[in-house]
Amino acid sequence: MHQLTYNQAENTFSASTSATQLGWPVSGKQQDLISLLGSELWQQLLNIANTQQAQFISLDNNHYLCLGEAASDGLLTWIITPQPQLQRQLEQGQHDSRLASVGQVMAGICHEVNQPLNAMRLRLYALQQLATMGAIPDLDNHLKELDNQIERCANTLVNMRQLVGHQPISHSQFDLATSIQQVHKLLASQLVQQGIKLSLPSALPESLLFGQAQRFEQVLINLINNARDAILEQTDQQNGEIQIYLLHQCGNFQLQVIDNGPGIPEHLQQQVFTPYYTSKQAHGTGLGLALCQDLVNELDGNIELQSQPGRTCFTITLPKHGN
Repeated sequence: MHQLTYNQAENTFSASTSATQLGWPVSGKQQDLISLLGSELWQQLLNIANTQQAQFISLDNNHYLCLGEAASDGLLTWIITPQPQLQRQLEQGQHDSRLASVGQVMAGICHEVNQPLNAMRLRLYALQQLATMGAIPDLDNHLKELDNQIERCANTLVNMRQLVGHQPISHSQFDLATSIQQVHKLLASQLVQQGIKLSLPSALPESLLFGQAQRFEQVLINLINNARDAILEQTDQQNGEIQIYLLHQCGNFQLQVIDNGPGIPEHLQQQVFTPYYTSKQAHGTGLGLALCQDLVNELDGNIELQSQPGRTCFTITLPKHGN
């Protein structure tokens, strides 16, 4: 990596010695730097510095610029990162984002696994009591129900393992409605404890898609978590609600995640899908929505944002015959 430092007080810049490999001088005046980068890129870098965004800007086909920490007041520092290293950073960031999502839904996972375990425990106790009285009537149905509950636990744990792991997940046909209901089971009880209602229509249309169910569920979890964070950041938050809709529109499937949070200011709406951009004060990797966009693209779909005070809607459009 190479480093570029700009002294705002003196309007001069200096570059690390290694930057000479890119044909850069090791020092110079502001005008030299503008000539080197171009006025448009220079203004872009200043805007990022003013807002302290951790955002990568393309320098050329092989390098990116990212704002670093200032060495002292009045000094702005940028890191020049080779593209392969940036890709590794993004991949690690995406994995970290998945881990963060996993941590946030663990309460829902525990609830989802605990319910069938309790049901099995009660049924086994009842079977033990029946066994003391002789033959157990309808034993096959009891055993079948126990097996169903075990499968429910196993599916939950497999889904979690695939959500966390780096391993590739095979493509297959899956039902969007089933995935939505599964995510609802994982998150609904946890959100209720935080004063937020996660709403689904009484019936979701069957929506078969070819792709990776776990990727789609990761997107939905991220969108719900973002909506939750926005609602909870409101100081006067009351009756928080996140609504999920699944529609068939013009040969496509359309998923909408709508929340009644504060909304996203119009001047920030174009930046929310940018890697490392985040508006969260206390936490946030800035990769959640960038990861959502990548995963939706993998499903040959697109994601759009509409937001105003009191209502934010993310719309995912997926082709019915996507590959």
